[in-house]
Amino acid sequence: MPTCRTSLHCCVPLCANSSRYNSEISFHRFPADPEVRAQWLIKIRRENCSPVACTRVCSRHFQTGDFAVTAGGKRTLNRGAVPCLFAWNSFSIPAPRLNVWKRRPRCPSPAIAAPDSDSEMDVQLAQDHDYCVTPTTSAVTDALSDENEALRRRVQELEHRLETLQLHKASNWCSLPGNTPEWRHALMPVLSSLSCLSHTPSYSLSKMFC
Repeated sequence: MPTCRTSLHCCVPLCANSSRYNSEISFHRFPADPEVRAQWLIKIRRENCSPVACTRVCSRHFQTGDFAVTAGGKRTLNRGAVPCLFAWNSFSIPAPRLNVWKRRPRCPSPAIAAPDSDSEMDVQLAQDHDYCVTPTTSAVTDALSDENEALRRRVQELEHRLETLQLHKASNWCSLPGNTPEWRHALMPVLSSLSCLSHTPSYSLSKMFC
């Protein structure tokens, strides 16, 4: 069994503490508990190391709460303590990482105002026939309405003239001396207008007066 030399040295990588030059630092053996010993080896990054009686870890790698001071002033390591302060973590314990829900900033929920029972909601309902009416379409509609009214009056006028002509024909108007080519020529605009409005050929209408 190897014997310890006069001075003790820390076995943690990147640590050069020695009992010869640091009297305030204590050096501690590996624990006898296999599970805790395995945790020590993992923490100091020496999983393949086989600790012996002289293998030590200095007190710099433990937290303050891991120690207890005896009545004689000797500092001992609490049972189950594991080294956690090293050069690769700047001798500090990193803050625990938050989970996804805690890391992600959340937008504040909009406050929903309670409805006032005493107030009434003003709802403007558009008329059934105005939901697609715009100023442009309204103007076009008015123009078409005026044009239809003018055409209706024109049709009524032409129908009245047609009835007059039919009455004249019934009273042998065609046999009168006024039944001349000039009279027929004057009648053609009326027949043409009636033909356009009633979709009846003008020659068919002209037969009614011959």
